[in-house]
Amino acid sequence: MNIFHKLRWQLTLSYIIVTVCAFLVVILILGGIILPRLFLPDNILTPEGIIEVLHESNYPLWSHILSQSPIDTNLVRYLLEESNGTITSNYILRIGSLEFFVRTAASMRALVIGADGILLGNTGHIDAPNLNVGQPFDPGIYQGLEAPYHAAMAGETEAKQLYTIFGEGKRLLLALPIFDETVGNENQVAGVIVVILESSPTQKDIPAHILNIAGRSLLILLLGIGIMGAIFGYIFAKRLDTRFNRISTVTDLWSAGDFSRYIDDSSGDEITSFTQHLNNMAKQLQNLLRRRQEMAISEERNRLARDLHDSAKQQALAASFELGTALTLFDRDAENARKHLVEAEMLVDSVRKELTNLVDELRPQPIEGEDFSDFLKEYAIEWSHRSGIELKIDIEKDEKLSLETREILFRIAQEAMANIARHSSANNTDLSLEYGTSKVTMIVKDDGCGFDTSLPQNGIGLRSMRERAEAVGGMFIIESVVNHGTKISVTLPRKV
Repeated sequence: MNIFHKLRWQLTLSYIIVTVCAFLVVILILGGIILPRLFLPDNILTPEGIIEVLHESNYPLWSHILSQSPIDTNLVRYLLEESNGTITSNYILRIGSLEFFVRTAASMRALVIGADGILLGNTGHIDAPNLNVGQPFDPGIYQGLEAPYHAAMAGETEAKQLYTIFGEGKRLLLALPIFDETVGNENQVAGVIVVILESSPTQKDIPAHILNIAGRSLLILLLGIGIMGAIFGYIFAKRLDTRFNRISTVTDLWSAGDFSRYIDDSSGDEITSFTQHLNNMAKQLQNLLRRRQEMAISEERNRLARDLHDSAKQQALAASFELGTALTLFDRDAENARKHLVEAEMLVDSVRKELTNLVDELRPQPIEGEDFSDFLKEYAIEWSHRSGIELKIDIEKDEKLSLETREILFRIAQEAMANIARHSSANNTDLSLEYGTSKVTMIVKDDGCGFDTSLPQNGIGLRSMRERAEAVGGMFIIESVVNHGTKISVTLPRKV
């Protein structure tokens, strides 16, 4: 199961948002640079402004062509075919040989008429009848063209005299006089260019067109940027996901006590530094656990040595004395020697029981896979039979305990009953186990000699029982009164 699945998609979404926002910021910056260059002064898109633009853009070329004799009609036709209705053209960006520009264009038709009134060429899509190249041109075929045409032929240069606007579509007809560039004939008209603009753009049209185009382009770009952001974001998040999963896998092994593996991460970023700290922590924890294990082994050895010294060794020594005395008295007082032999037999039997108890404490018990209530009951009955102490058992039946909880309860019960057998001189013992909703409570009680709990206790057994319980958040309470027995209560959470 991938525990970082949610994190991966959160990172992917964040990457998309950051990418799109960065793109929008770039668009805003570029828009702030470009848009002011697109909005032209109002006079550019007026008839007078259009005439001025046309005059400045192509006038020298047409003046040169129409001043020739004879006029090259093929060149005239070529130039008319290349005309594209451009009124203005603004460069936006230039990167080396790559140029970006915006042009203002209209639906335009053009005719070129010589000074003698002969039609020299047209754009090829003039919708007027009887309009043939090489034939005299009649301006009357276009309503409103006669006045501007004749003014242009007369050499009029005032813009107001050279155009007319009519119709619902506000068709613009204008005539541009071309003067002869030959020296001495500068004031002589070499020809006229007639331009018919069907849909002349205005200043109000530009923002609408720009927003229309920019809106569609922006949606397409945002979609593309979003997809690219998702792809790169997923790849980036997947890489982080893999690294975090590697960390999680190794730390799970550490939590189970397996320190044979360490986190391998060589990316060189902050996560690598974090994994190095984790590896160092794992090594320190491993050393700490090893030292604790060595200390526990040492304490257990000391406890066994003390128990053997205080019980089995002393009893064996006493049995040896009894046997020696019996041998001394055997020849001259057989009855008295027999008494010492009986006493020695009892001491040897006590040594056997003590050694049996110590062996049982050292022998691992198969707690896993069995009903814990039955397991504890069987152990307690066997202990009672070995020790000769009467036992009253009150254990509820419940199998829903974790292995760790079972282990702790059994070890505490084992240590408590061993202490009763060794030190309490008790005749009766009570063992109870009660299951609550969120906790389990075990009580071990005897009617032995007891002890003063206010005095310092040097025994390892009581301390180890307390440490076992408190290590998992449980409680360990011991109550004892001299000559009135001892009661040990252990409460552990059920889900450890």
